[in-house]
Amino acid sequence: MTKLNVISAEKVKSLRLNNGWSQELLAKASGLSLRTIQRLEKEGGGSAETQLALAATFNISPQELFVVSSTLDVNWKRKNIMQSALAISIVIGVIFMLIKLAGGFDPNIYWDAASALFLLLFIYSATVIAFGAHGMTKSMVGLKYLFSNEIADTPAKQYLAFILKKQIHFSYGGAIIAVLIGSIAIHSNISDSLVFHRAYAVNILVLLYASIIAEGILRPLVAKLENRNN
Repeated sequence: MTKLNVISAEKVKSLRLNNGWSQELLAKASGLSLRTIQRLEKEGGGSAETQLALAATFNISPQELFVVSSTLDVNWKRKNIMQSALAISIVIGVIFMLIKLAGGFDPNIYWDAASALFLLLFIYSATVIAFGAHGMTKSMVGLKYLFSNEIADTPAKQYLAFILKKQIHFSYGGAIIAVLIGSIAIHSNISDSLVFHRAYAVNILVLLYASIIAEGILRPLVAKLENRNN
């Protein structure tokens, strides 16, 4: 298991190099011995006093020096899994009920594969740009935590929540881009009134998909991850 609240050797070395300092200069600036700096960059660790000294030297919070766990500590319970599965089923049922009330369920009206594919590709491509391929993988794997209510408060949990919050923005951003491009195409090429309205109905489906992803999946998961009572 990765140790938390200890200095990361990689972060100390990275911060030192980013400032263009030698180990000797960092030792003088922080008031620590050269041997301590060398040990930290090799093994990590360090006392609370060492953490404070380095944080003050780099002008960051001590937490930014800590090792970040790459996994979440989760206690999976059948009860929690069933509760979450039931809640998701209810959300899906409510959406289908609204579709029924809107004029009957016709898959051809509410489904557009191109829009759905574009939105997913946009969300995860933007995630790769912002957080790298590792961040994208974490966000995809992290969806499983929808089915757990007991998640330990770790840096990995906070980082996943941060990625998912950004993905909410990416989902709406991708939908807006798709609607704007579609609107330009529709206004430029369609004159028949009936075809125009049908094309617009398809055009705004991407907004529906973005809302379902953001408000039905991502935001509830972010709220669960940010809940200190897990």
